Order: sequence, then structure tokens, then C-alpha cells
Amino acid sequence: MLELSQYSSAARILALKMTGQVGPRTFLMLMEHLKTVENILLAEVEELYSLPGIGEGRAKAIYKADTHLDSAQQTIDNLEAVDTQVVSSLEEAYPSILHELNDPPMLLYFQGKLPLDDEKRVAIIGSQDVSAEGIGDVVELAKKLAEDNVSIVSGLARGIDTAGHMGALKAEGRTYAMLPSGFNHIYPTENAGLAKEITSSGCLFSEYLPDTKVNAGQLVNRNRLIVGLSQAIIIGEVSENSVGTMDAALCCHQLGKLMFVIIGGSNPHYEKLAEYGAIPLTNIEDYKLVLKSLV
Repeated sequence: MLELSQYSSAARILALKMTGQVGPRTFLMLMEHLKTVENILLAEVEELYSLPGIGEGRAKAIYKADTHLDSAQQTIDNLEAVDTQVVSSLEEAYPSILHELNDPPMLLYFQGKLPLDDEKRVAIIGSQDVSAEGIGDVVELAKKLAEDNVSIVSGLARGIDTAGHMGALKAEGRTYAMLPSGFNHIYPTENAGLAKEITSSGCLFSEYLPDTKVNAGQLVNRNRLIVGLSQAIIIGEVSENSVGTMDAALCCHQLGKLMFVIIGGSNPHYEKLAEYGAIPLTNIEDYKLVLKSLV
């Protein structure tokens, strides 16, 4: 029998990912049928092939996942040696709120401090191309929330995301950034300093290995994690081309989470946001509405 006890939970899951055939949804299906990662790694090709959506080629690839175990463990050990930690979806430290997603990350790479399950977290998202007034409103709103012990979640993007992180830091509060790339390719590059500052009290997250560069698909995937880690979201200024913001808003709507939208400036998508049940915030003092929703 394959000796699995020498490998960490994260290494076993990374070995499955290294096959190129196991993503979050496939992993959930495998766990539903086989119950443990150990059982997946020990399963015969015929057993794997009998499972829903597992063709012969994928079954053979998963069967050979054990050949990646040494490499996976070495990767995990190397990351931890340079202060990049890894938590698997099977560990108690993994943010439990992410299990509400239908495709929670199998692994989360992180730098900083993991959030506690009982803390209050609000996502702040919006366009990258925004007015100075839009930036100022979000900085002040995030600052007010952070002063009331609410952590701010966003994606480190230019514009509204950056304003949300900065507002939380201004109040010496916690903020969490979900990256669309690995830690060795901070995106956008001009926010590398902000990313480092975030780790002093909050955390940087990525579902990608450090050398992974950004691409369009990963930018979209990142949205579900921003929403998933939060109890509610606030949308700042939105431009005509804010596809990512609207994707996150749809995710929020589908998960049944509260959504707020800052009224002011231009928002060509306001009617759609209203259809999603977005609650308008007309001034900074309306942050109290957000606070009440988190009780």
C-alpha cells in the first residue's frame, strides 16, 4: 500500500492538481464518492472510470497522481521556507465561509494572517477607472467600517479595490486581497508595496502557485473568492466596461448575500444592480446600514 502519512494534506491535494485533471468541482465530486484524499490516491483506474464525468484518460491521470507526491511535498516545503503558507480545503484553518461556493479552492496560498471565522468581512469592489470623488468616498467608507472592526476584502486592482484596501489600512484595520496571479507576479505591479503592507495585519491570498502569471480567466475566477470570503459586498463607481464588477455582483446575488451600491457619480449598471437587490448608500454615514446587516 502507498505510504501517504509522510505527505501533508496540502501535498496530497497538490499532487492531484498536478495531474492537470482535477479542479475544484472534480475534487468535490471525487470526495463525495470516495470520502477521503487517501482513497482517491489509492483508487484503481476502473473505480475512477466509473465515477460521473471521469473518462478513461482522466481516470488514468488521477491514478498516476501518486507519482507527483514527492514533487508536491517539496513544493510545499520550499514555499513555507520563504514565508508563503498553504492551507487545504480539508483543514480546520481554511476559511469555512468559502465552502459555500460550488467550487471552493482546493488549496489557498497565503502570506499574512488567516481570517477568523467569527470576524465581520465586507468586500468593496468597482471600476479601475474612477473619479477622485469615487476614490475618496470608498477610502472614507472603508475607514469607517474598519474602525468598527469590519475587515475589508478586495482584489488589489487599481481604482476602487485599491481605495478599499487603503481605507482599511488608514484605520489600522485588517484587509484581505484576493490575487488573480501568483505571489511572484503581483498584479498590478504598482501595487506591490500595498500588497506587502496588507500582510502586516491582514492577508494576501492566491489559488495559484507563486510563478503563475495573470490571465483573463484568473481575473474572473478571483471574483468568486472576493465575494465568497465576505458576508456582504459594497459596489463603488462602475464604468460601462466593468465586466468583473458585474460578474462579482451576479455571484453575490446567486449566493444570497447582501449587496450595497454607493450612489453618486456615474453607474450605468445601477438598474441591473437594483434587480439584484442592491441597497443604495447615499452618503458616508450610511455605512451604519452595512454594520447593521452584519449583526
